[in-house]
Amino acid sequence: AEVTWLRWLLQDFGVSVTTPTLLLSDSTGAISIARDPVKHELTKHIGVDAFYVRAGVQDQVIALQYVPSELQLADFLTKAQTRAQHGFYLSKLSVVHPP
Repeated sequence: AEVTWLRWLLQDFGVSVTTPTLLLSDSTGAISIARDPVKHELTKHIGVDAFYVRAGVQDQVIALQYVPSELQLADFLTKAQTRAQHGFYLSKLSVVHPP
């Protein structure tokens, strides 16, 4: 929902967004459910969010891409890391120079 809201906000400011917004995920299962309309029929319990993302993918508002958990920059703020992982995230955020 935030992606849609941000796209509407940019449109209000006069910024045209013609390409789908890239959404990175480390869940191959969630990506395959969102991309394949038959797969979601096979799941017993699926949230409203999954239907919303699937509709966004079909309307080409959202593009899903797989990124391994180790490369998710959001994990820097939400998960504990080793010293090496911490240094890697800092270098990706341009806080320090890579070793």
